[in-house]
Amino acid sequence: MSRAPLDVTGGRPASPGEFEIARQLVRRSGIVERLTPALEAEVGRPRELTLEALLVALQLNALRRHHQAHLVEATRVLNAMTDAQRATLGMARWDPDEAYPRVERLFVEVCRILESGDAGADATWCANQLARAAIPKDMLTSHSVAVDGTDVETWGRLRGTTVQVDLDGEAAETQLIDETSAVPLTKKGKVRTAKVLAVGTDGRKQYTADPDARAGHRSAKGNRNAGPFVGYELHLGVQVRDVRWTNHVDRTILGPEVPAVITTCNLVPAGSHRGQAIVDELIATKPDVQEMTDVVWDPGYSLCLPATTAYPLAQAGIEQTLELVTHQRGIRPFAGEALLLDGQLYSQFLPTELRDLAMPPRYAPAPLRHRYEEKFNLRAQYRYVRHSKPDEDGVTRWKCPFCAGLLRSRQLPETMRRSRKAPLVQLPGWVTQCCNGTLSAPPAELPLTQRIPFGTSAWRISMYRRQAVESVNAALQGAFANLARGFFRVFGRVKITFLLGFTFAAYNLDRVRGFRAKQAELAGKPKRRAKRRLGTWRDCMSSQDTPPDDATDAKGPPG
Repeated sequence: MSRAPLDVTGGRPASPGEFEIARQLVRRSGIVERLTPALEAEVGRPRELTLEALLVALQLNALRRHHQAHLVEATRVLNAMTDAQRATLGMARWDPDEAYPRVERLFVEVCRILESGDAGADATWCANQLARAAIPKDMLTSHSVAVDGTDVETWGRLRGTTVQVDLDGEAAETQLIDETSAVPLTKKGKVRTAKVLAVGTDGRKQYTADPDARAGHRSAKGNRNAGPFVGYELHLGVQVRDVRWTNHVDRTILGPEVPAVITTCNLVPAGSHRGQAIVDELIATKPDVQEMTDVVWDPGYSLCLPATTAYPLAQAGIEQTLELVTHQRGIRPFAGEALLLDGQLYSQFLPTELRDLAMPPRYAPAPLRHRYEEKFNLRAQYRYVRHSKPDEDGVTRWKCPFCAGLLRSRQLPETMRRSRKAPLVQLPGWVTQCCNGTLSAPPAELPLTQRIPFGTSAWRISMYRRQAVESVNAALQGAFANLARGFFRVFGRVKITFLLGFTFAAYNLDRVRGFRAKQAELAGKPKRRAKRRLGTWRDCMSSQDTPPDDATDAKGPPG
């Protein structure tokens, strides 16, 4: 089939600054050095379009807001370059009429190498390298990451008389799926679904010409309702502020502001297992990219089996901050004398009225939310305190709240020597000791444990850090670029992932610029002088060295 004529003219020339930025991002990513040995052949004439030139053109296209990740856009960028810019990229001669076939041929060859693994790298590695190349080292100062996923609809269209599809992925059992009322039915009452073109190697149905796109479920947003879609799911890890200090009850102090840049990404077919899609990528970034100690995510990930989410993270020294859903809450069996409630260990003397607590309604105003949190804050005072970090087997040791100094009771005289700030509680008359000593708990019994008890005011402040990744999703769905259907016009997970890397690099560069501009604006404002303390050691010593002006010698005048 012959292709319709393409208009590859009218591209905006790249300024010297933009050109240099794109070149630096490509060079810092290390993609050219990694792919060149597998791409270049020993025989044949040299390529008129070099690999570096293709990557720079794709990056220049992505630097512009509201761009489209189309190969024809990269072709227009190449045609709009000056001869000096092309010479810098190793392009000795260039024919604009043959530009698009050369761009397409080299792009397909690069994706083939990435899919085969001949270069020792895949498309996910390239996307992450490009995203991290735009982040200066001094901007990766946080040890916490917020994780979330967003939908990327395929360019392929559905076949048949309906757009209804079946959810057959691994994530269908763990996702919180809203019931849809408008489902197309046949005369016999059966659900009518779109035409299935094939069954992939993963055993899942293929509804479009895109061989890797699968059916999945996406949540509702402003311009659409929740429901099924066909395409991919993009999982992102975004840098957020650290928890610098917390009293685990009602106060949490966050660390300094950090730019919400994308540090980890992975594109998988829709409906894939969420834990397996992002956990390995997070752990892989810890040694070289970011010393991660905390992950904040929603129930879409915490509903997966702990063997694929909580346990690998805990083994790597990464804690999780999560929101429990209804069937994850309540009292669970525990071998020790403690009470396992909402994923945390509490004293067996926890009052009955503090055991089954309701969460505040969604979008509840602050006064109503605080009334709900007051009971969780009271319950947090009965929590067990971790006495030691996990050992080589993941076993942790815990102290009861009375031994840890969180509570006092007259029935336990040794606790009355604690600080008077610790609440004084009334225990049953038969109680003579608070516990039997330090408690050891294996990781199998604490898959949902968190640093801050669930439901407290301190937990809410920590959990709200996840809004950073929601802002990134909003930026990629319209504010910076729109990853809706039509943003890509290629098929296959490898090709889409490769193109996404340039968008992530441009977004990170934009976030770093905005963060630095904000910091410069704050630095230019007059600083409020701290209130000077009076009666300090310095004041006392200086008053002894300098006598008052009206002081006279007690011995009288000489002579």
